[in-house]
Amino acid sequence: MIISYEPHKLMRLSRDELLVAIKERREALRYSRDQRGDDRCFLDDYKIWAFVEDTPRFSAYFLNSMPMQVKMSLCVMFYEFCRTEEPDPVSPDAILDSARWNEDIGSMFWEELLGELIKIQQAIVKHRDILDRPRTAQDYRDLYSVLPEKVPADFRLPPREEFLGRAKNGAGCPQFWESHEACLHFCDLHQWGPCGV
Repeated sequence: MIISYEPHKLMRLSRDELLVAIKERREALRYSRDQRGDDRCFLDDYKIWAFVEDTPRFSAYFLNSMPMQVKMSLCVMFYEFCRTEEPDPVSPDAILDSARWNEDIGSMFWEELLGELIKIQQAIVKHRDILDRPRTAQDYRDLYSVLPEKVPADFRLPPREEFLGRAKNGAGCPQFWESHEACLHFCDLHQWGPCGV
């Protein structure tokens, strides 16, 4: 469900629609947060940003058609600014049982659900609208902080030569982009190529 982040538009949603929207967004945030190693990728951001109606439509074909040098520069920026040496510590009040991650919204009134959805939408927009500098691991922490379970992300990435180079067969940004070179019309950059040609 793609919706605005403006409160006056969100107020049109029913309680059930609010619940669905919150769960959809939480699922996308958790998917991004829980990626490990070379599965962590800035391309997952587009899945999250797509929940906001004024986000420009993501075109995998357009991104894939960029010169390799441009695509690799995005990978280098992600590696340089979104990588940490150690995993974030687990908070003492973290909820580790995933079956309990949406317990909080089950008993919320309509007004509370609206507030929760607005909070998530605003966090997504804030993350999307960082335009004057590279996104950092802290920006991702801030984005994931809207999740109630307080489970940390692991921002460690493989060694540079594996993530940005060709040191490991079947891994690394150059080989990922090359796997999509034959894609013509349909291209899913959230998985290795080639896609349907």
